[in-house]
Formats: sequence, C-alpha cells, structure tokens
Amino acid sequence: MENVLFFFANLPVYSYGAMLGLGLLIGSYLAQREGKRKGIGADFVFHFIVQATLVFILAGRIGCVYQVHGWRVLLYPWVLFSGVQLHEYAGLVAVGVYTVYFLWRYPPNPAAFLDALTPAAALMQSLAYLGSTVLGRETTSPWGVSLGEFSLHPLPLYAALLYYGVFSFLWRMRRNLRYDGQLFLGYLALSALAQRLLMPFKEVAGESALPWLYTLAFVVFGLIWLFLFMQSPFTDVRRRRHLRGWRSWLVYLASLMGVGLLMVKFFYWRFG
Repeated sequence: MENVLFFFANLPVYSYGAMLGLGLLIGSYLAQREGKRKGIGADFVFHFIVQATLVFILAGRIGCVYQVHGWRVLLYPWVLFSGVQLHEYAGLVAVGVYTVYFLWRYPPNPAAFLDALTPAAALMQSLAYLGSTVLGRETTSPWGVSLGEFSLHPLPLYAALLYYGVFSFLWRMRRNLRYDGQLFLGYLALSALAQRLLMPFKEVAGESALPWLYTLAFVVFGLIWLFLFMQSPFTDVRRRRHLRGWRSWLVYLASLMGVGLLMVKFFYWRFG
C-alpha cells in the first residue's frame, strides 16, 4: 500500500520517498553543522553523506531488481534504470559495510565522526518511519488506522515518535559528552530499546528470538555506555554546560510535545 502525497510534473510523489528525502536534507545540514563544530569539517561530512547515499541507492536498486530477475539481470542490466523502487535492507547493509570501510580509511577520530552523524541518523529514521505505510497488527483501539472492516496499529507513527525522542535526547546531550563515541553508543542502546518496544505491535511477532536479542543489545550497549561514562573525566567546562535550569527543560519538553502533535496530525491526514 503506497501513499501519494502529491503529483509533481504528473508524477506521483510517495510519502515514504518524500519523508526520506526531507530527512536526508535536514539530517545532512545538522550533521555538517556538528562536523564543523567538532573540527571535522562540514565538507568532509557532506562528502561522506553523498557517497553513502549513492551506495544506498545503487545497492537498493540492485537488490530490488535481483528479487524480480535473479542472476538474469546480468544479461540485461538496463532494467536497473527502468524504475525507482529500492530494496531498503540491501541498501542499509551496503551503507553499513561502506561506513566501516570509510571509518577505517579516512577520519582521524572515527568515534567523534560517528557522534557528529548519530543525531542526524536518528532524525532521518524518524521521518522515514513517518512516511512509511507498513502498518502493524490488528487492533480495536480508537487510534488505529481503519481499513474497512478492520483496524491496524499505526506502527509507523509509534516508530516515528520513538525515534524523534531518541534524536531530541541525543541532540540536547551533544554538548555534554565525556568521551568520543558516547552519542553513538547511546543511539545503539536506545534504538535497540525502541525496536523492542515496537515488537508487540508488528504484524508478525510469533515466537521469534528477536525480542530477546533487542533486549540483550539494549543491556550490553547500555552497560558499555555507562562504564565508559563513569570512567571518563568530567571537566569544569562540561560541568557548567551540564547544569541547566528548569526553564530549559520545560522548553525542551514543550518542543518535544509540539513536534509529536504535528507528527500525529500529519500521519492521520495521510490516511484520512
């Protein structure tokens, strides 16, 4: 099931692609801003984002075409350019492999580089989920998405709200780090927790061991994060930055709720 947001030059613009593109634009800006602040360089971050995006598109397109044609795609490779559908998981795996190579080859401080990218990656995930049309299990709750005779959990909305919470927390904490890699480890722990919370609402839960793997990942990454946090020095400059008044927290919570309400409104507007 695809959601068409609008038509551009008589071509349909789908919700998932539109939100993924919006997340890429905003995330790229935020990542470059963080790269500049950390002394890594905005251009360096931008080049990585462009390269990773191209890897995602190429691998995703190959994966999608391979599902249909198999090895026969080698006989007529022009089918790669006959559509725009992408295999998301193939693209993500390829980006993961490329990122490992890039970290090993180029940045002088890979952990700091990952910290610059992490909040932006969480925001991109949030917006991509918001544009998704993969709904959850059947429900009788009043906030379910009605599809005629039955109603389904708004799984993309749950995920979008969770990952926006992860993004906002990481973005707020980015200036109070004790060690390089702190945001990345925090993201791994919080992302595993988010996936564990989403598992009961997915259409196929079954008796899979995945829920326990997510729980294990949350515990392991959380303990590593905590151990490194306790072992790292807390300088006077960081301590002063860490002490924020209650007004700052009120503004943060208000903005979090405001964005959450906008997400809810946009999501139900799509299915309205």
